[in-house]
Amino acid sequence: MRGEHRVTGATRRARQMMVGGLVAGHALGIVVCGLALTAGGAALVGALLGFAAVVIFFSIGQAIEIVACELEPVQGMAIVLASYAIRVTGVGAGLWFLVGHPTIGPAIDRYWMVAAVIVTVLAWTSGVVVTASRQRVPVYDIHDD
Repeated sequence: MRGEHRVTGATRRARQMMVGGLVAGHALGIVVCGLALTAGGAALVGALLGFAAVVIFFSIGQAIEIVACELEPVQGMAIVLASYAIRVTGVGAGLWFLVGHPTIGPAIDRYWMVAAVIVTVLAWTSGVVVTASRQRVPVYDIHDD
């Protein structure tokens, strides 16, 4: 018989921050892709690649952080840092391959790709920060003893 698993406050807050990042990142990332659509097919492909790269990078990272919240601190930190190195390498190598590919590369507007990456990263990070700033963290509560 398995014991009951309780979700900690840290895990709940990490999930909330992930949702905040997802919503903000998607909102502005889709706007950039819409603007890129007006500039042509290569711009749209570039913007979609940049947008997708950021969403994949942060989604996987924050999902791993949610899992890491339930582990011992040293284990959680090791998993998060290892995942960061793997994600940077994987996303970077994937974009490098696509941009450098003789057939696919010319169909990608690099400026729109970079613009989408910058906007989506800033939006995602802002969503996480706004969500975190509105969370109640009991350790900071003032107690009348």
